[in-house]
Amino acid sequence: MTFVRRNPSHVVIRQIPFLLLSVTALFGFPFLSFSLFHLLRGTDADGTSFCLVFGLFILWLFLEFVATRERIDIDLDRKTLTRRVSGVFKHKKQEIDLRGVTEIGLELKRDSRGRKRQYLYLNENNGQHLVNSPSKVYMDHARLGRLLSELTLIPYVG
Repeated sequence: MTFVRRNPSHVVIRQIPFLLLSVTALFGFPFLSFSLFHLLRGTDADGTSFCLVFGLFILWLFLEFVATRERIDIDLDRKTLTRRVSGVFKHKKQEIDLRGVTEIGLELKRDSRGRKRQYLYLNENNGQHLVNSPSKVYMDHARLGRLLSELTLIPYVG
């Protein structure tokens, strides 16, 4: 799901995969609840410590690699775009100066398995900047490109 917060000189776009976060809870919480129930009550159940470790591992795995959150900050005064991707421990930051960007382009490419992936680029005279994570097929990258075009007044070529 994409959330947009606009101020006169600053725009924040957040992409949060609520469906994947709920799947994470669905897979991780049963193990944690079983182990915490038996640990707190002091009952002797087989596999209590394994379920605790396994539940924490599943939660970490899903939150780190599957359900990562993306945040795009656009500073209209400084003409910069800052993209942050965050998991539990993984944090990536990308900063792009929008003064040299000529267009926003979307390319459809096939990966090694033949599936289509959407690549959203900010094109400059001397190169391209990849603005999305193409492996995230649950996000509409074309919609994000149109939204960036509307906010920054850079032409969108889809």
